[in-house]
Amino acid sequence: MEKKMLFAPGPVITTERVKTAALIPDICHRSRYFEEILSELRPKILKIYNCDDSYTSVVISGSGTASNESVYSSLCGSSDKVLLITNGEFGNRLKDIIECYNIKYTELKYEWGEYPDCEDIEKILEKDKEITIVGMVCHETSTGIINPVKDVGNLCRKYGKLFFLDAISAVGGEYLDFSEYNVDVCTGVPNKCVSGHPGTSFVVLRKNLIKKAYDTKPRNIYLNLGRHIKIAEEKNQTPNTPSVIMINVLLESVKELLEEGVENRIRRYKKLARIIREGLYEMGLEIFLTDPAQMANTVTTVYLPKKIPMNEFLTEMENEGYVFYDGKGDLKSKNLFQIANMGNLDEKDCIEMLKVLKKVLIGKFSYEIS
Repeated sequence: MEKKMLFAPGPVITTERVKTAALIPDICHRSRYFEEILSELRPKILKIYNCDDSYTSVVISGSGTASNESVYSSLCGSSDKVLLITNGEFGNRLKDIIECYNIKYTELKYEWGEYPDCEDIEKILEKDKEITIVGMVCHETSTGIINPVKDVGNLCRKYGKLFFLDAISAVGGEYLDFSEYNVDVCTGVPNKCVSGHPGTSFVVLRKNLIKKAYDTKPRNIYLNLGRHIKIAEEKNQTPNTPSVIMINVLLESVKELLEEGVENRIRRYKKLARIIREGLYEMGLEIFLTDPAQMANTVTTVYLPKKIPMNEFLTEMENEGYVFYDGKGDLKSKNLFQIANMGNLDEKDCIEMLKVLKKVLIGKFSYEIS
């Protein structure tokens, strides 16, 4: 299989070190060796988020959606009501989960790429006393926007609400401090900014929510968070057969992240995003988001000139060895595509990508740079 340069928001290019972690001998998931892997991994996940000992973590075999489903189905009881803030594809996915489990909710819906207004959020919290939980996505990957996590967390603190954060595309790529941001529960994955492989995800939550996870009437078996917490806390185990190899790969990618340093990883991603965006501006390409302060460190959503067919463009770029994503939802009809700089990429990779992009636009589609 030919190697491609993945400039898409996950899965990402990984190091040889991380790939090699998948080559361990076959082991039993009920063995001491596997328990040692989880025992080492779980506290390291907490270090990524700068969590103190009031938090714990569990690993779930499944994508980020599995962890999100585990959280909402297991921590939202019959008396709970969620205020869900949405402004993109992955906020909508949280809504799908909430509706599937018949959880009571109010949606504060914004246009894709629109920045949530904390005054709107506070008005709802003041008015609707039934709301017990606030949920939102940190990095809404479908547009590349970073939502106002710190401000929303402070509102949750002010009004005594639990704060659930989907940080799937943010962990390892954006600054997150659970104490400062008042995050109660958070989900993440390895196959984006952590620079690992897909197949696992994780949940970080305050220990004072463990009883709530135990007491909430079970809605499922495999994704029941209470079961995962109980066996993880007691035995460093999983309730069902896990993805053993991928959990070992997750451990290696987390170790690699911590060795680089989370702040250094974020700084590197910021630099790569700046190189990409400056290159796009020089080519006369328009970026979807207009406020740099709201742009993620790892995803840039770009308008492809209308005369260029998206599918042909993506195919030409892939033929040149580069993988981009086309826009989701209505953004696809607006001829938007995404360039991500997650994973094992450096400055030279980004500069070379821009050269190829320019060559394809001019040579294949007669694009004129103004």
